[in-house]
Amino acid sequence: MRRVLVVLVALALGLAGCTVQQPTPANGPPVLSPVSSTATPSPVDLVALRRSAGIPDCAPSGPAPAVKGGLPDVELTCLGGGAKVRLGALRGPMIVNFWAQWCPPCREEAPDIREFMKLSAGKVTMVGIDGNDPREDYAVEFAAIEGWTYMQLYDPDRISMSPLGLNSLPHSLFIDANGVIVYHHVGAFGSVDQIRQLTAEYLKVTV
Repeated sequence: MRRVLVVLVALALGLAGCTVQQPTPANGPPVLSPVSSTATPSPVDLVALRRSAGIPDCAPSGPAPAVKGGLPDVELTCLGGGAKVRLGALRGPMIVNFWAQWCPPCREEAPDIREFMKLSAGKVTMVGIDGNDPREDYAVEFAAIEGWTYMQLYDPDRISMSPLGLNSLPHSLFIDANGVIVYHHVGAFGSVDQIRQLTAEYLKVTV
């Protein structure tokens, strides 16, 4: 059923004419194309959908200063609406996964991320950022279908991605306890074990 729903979402996006992806290169993840940040209005209550799926509301960031080599000091709104989160104040151990509902490799790695989320609960914080995505309503539905019950942010204008030089999805950042980015993972994760191994190597946390 989950696979059918995802296919329906993809078909609906195509019918809406939201072309935000160039052809996938033969040796890498899909390259981003500029898109309009204006999402098509949706009658769906996105906050209610997010909460019903178990995706938490976003808590406002604390006053911690941005650090050299860390996330850009920008604010993003919670996916579906709500509080804003200042990325520069986030601290690890944490994995920040940049994704979009139109991105096939993002859909492929989704079950592995969900499983890792369950295994790493209380040890590693997961944060998702839906980037370069014109359809916030589809994104909330996708995160709900995939069971991503961790904080999700929305960045249709790529204000967090551009300073980091991110031009493809998916992309995951490993953040240490000091807020420093210690590893960039380009493309989709291949398995839960791969995420566990990278977590042990770069975040020094055994999951």
